[in-house]
Amino acid sequence: MADPLTITRVVDGSVSAADCAPMQLACVAHGALASFVGVVRNEHLGKGVTHIEYDCYREMALTVLQGLVDEVRVAHGADLQVMVVHGTGRVELAEAAVAIHVSSGHRPAAFAACRQLIERIKDDLPVWKHEFYDDGTSQWLKGS
Repeated sequence: MADPLTITRVVDGSVSAADCAPMQLACVAHGALASFVGVVRNEHLGKGVTHIEYDCYREMALTVLQGLVDEVRVAHGADLQVMVVHGTGRVELAEAAVAIHVSSGHRPAAFAACRQLIERIKDDLPVWKHEFYDDGTSQWLKGS
């Protein structure tokens, strides 16, 4: 297999349906594709959410994403193919804010790498979310 594919992007608005599709990583050497798509929900801590606005330090985010991909390859296999796309700006209810796809020879590595990526993104990616509530209030939160 040639160098494994890595796609990392920060996009304006929500993550597109095309970027939510994992088949972009399909290859003949891999039998597993695992995905996580984070979607804006209508409630957080008992408050009705109307939408979220994500702010991001884009250059740093892309550097951090590459580092996280390198980490999961060390932990779960150098041949992993990885795609991470994160939205910024206004994201509406039921729209995708983040999409992660991992292709691997076998499902345990694909699932573990996908899980590790979302947890690390929540902790380390320089993305902040501004939640807007149906009572007219809003709150800035760390994490994507």
